[in-house]
Amino acid sequence: MTFTRRRLIAGAGASAAAAAVAAGIPGLQNEEAAEWSARPRLAWAAGRTRPMPPPSPERHLLARASFGQTRGEPARARTMGAAAWLAEQLTVAEDPGVVDALDQLATLRWTAERIQSASSDLANRARIRDELVAATLYRMVHGRRQLFEVMVDHWSNHFNIYMDDYHMMMKTVADRDVMRRYALADFRQLLHADATSVVMMQYLSTLQNTQRGPNENYAREVMELHTLGVDGGYNERDVKEAARCFTGWNRGDSSWLFQFRDQDHDGGAKTVLGTPILGRGVDAGHELLDRLVDHPSCRHHVARRLVRRFVADAPTEALVDSVAAAWGGDGDIQAMLRALFAAPAFMAATADPISGGPAKVRRPMEFWAAVLRGLGADASFLLAIPVDGDYSGRPERYLQLMGQMPFRWRSPDGYPEQRQRWSGAHVMLSRWNFGLAAAEGRLAGVELDLVGQMGADAVPAEAGAIVDYWADRLLARPLLAEDRALLVDALTLGGDGRVTATQAAERLPQVVALIIDSPYFQWR
Repeated sequence: MTFTRRRLIAGAGASAAAAAVAAGIPGLQNEEAAEWSARPRLAWAAGRTRPMPPPSPERHLLARASFGQTRGEPARARTMGAAAWLAEQLTVAEDPGVVDALDQLATLRWTAERIQSASSDLANRARIRDELVAATLYRMVHGRRQLFEVMVDHWSNHFNIYMDDYHMMMKTVADRDVMRRYALADFRQLLHADATSVVMMQYLSTLQNTQRGPNENYAREVMELHTLGVDGGYNERDVKEAARCFTGWNRGDSSWLFQFRDQDHDGGAKTVLGTPILGRGVDAGHELLDRLVDHPSCRHHVARRLVRRFVADAPTEALVDSVAAAWGGDGDIQAMLRALFAAPAFMAATADPISGGPAKVRRPMEFWAAVLRGLGADASFLLAIPVDGDYSGRPERYLQLMGQMPFRWRSPDGYPEQRQRWSGAHVMLSRWNFGLAAAEGRLAGVELDLVGQMGADAVPAEAGAIVDYWADRLLARPLLAEDRALLVDALTLGGDGRVTATQAAERLPQVVALIIDSPYFQWR
């Protein structure tokens, strides 16, 4: 059974249901289970009896092309206009403050040789892994080039690698020298760089692919997942022939860098997708990669993945075709993004054409970052790296409970985009409790003064004004009148709308948490 907020909160047995579900979640510690609680019973009109109001173009772009709006960013985007905001995002450099903050995470700068020499030690391996996770989340929260960070996350998921064992420490190098270098470049460069990264060769067994014992793992996944798609026009013989093209692709014995081993290469004639491979040696693999990039199925597969990320779980073929048409000769990523965001279908996708509800749910990492960004939280706690990867008592623990930590999806298909994967009881309850813990100031290492923020922005001490302020801060869409009334009532406990400073301090965290709980925030 899939639990929804309607089932857990709108019913009379909300608290009991929450406790029952929490008790059944594997890995939930006793102290964590004690925090699980239901909010006041609210039957939201949005998405239940009435459609959610559409967002403005600027807020819709912020919701889809960033990890959540921050204080003042919607007004800035409105002043600039959506097109200018997008143009800025495609060219802006990383915030110097973020660069300085991450400078203390030394392993981010380590060379392949340095990682190789250090990775035999368990403590170093944990440090390398956890510093990359910390940097990834920190950039999501504080990075000013938000679209770039979204694309780094997208490509890391497209070329997914499960970062866990001994050799996966090289994911740090691939993140720096592949994903971040080519995130907004062209797909051809990105594919070649990824194919020759040692961590991908280890993960998909290219290192074990020799003429004496061909391994088809990478050849299959580069076609099915990375380029052509499962129905992209290749067959089993193409997979076997492609695997032969990559024989001999390996790493150096004294350095974890790409090295071609001619003695392991199958130099015989090869035919893939109906055409002979003319290249010899290492060039055979690169020629095959170029052939995949040039195949019509590749541009449509990559375009479909982009549209699924930014627009809808089930994208229309017309929109996929229009994004694919911007491919150019090498898979121009920026051109495809401009085509996507400029398409009328992008703005029209604020609602799902089948259900009438929102088109994209916030996955756990997107939700987690959006809460911290919306509340103006300082994510410096991430820079204090946990011991042995133990996130107990830390804000990152909620990501573990929701099932989406960076680089922790085991199979090469990457974290799912579709909403069904993220609607389970453990995910929803963890969302609600993370929002409440953040609003109540119970996140370790995070200090928030919600009342002080309102004072700095001269918000009147009136319930409607307070609700409007936080709805504007956190949400991409305006509230329906009946949902606004529910929040005002929750803030005043049914009073006349006036609130004292003491009352605001007592009730505001729960009302802010209710806004975060709401369908308005859960959907992008």
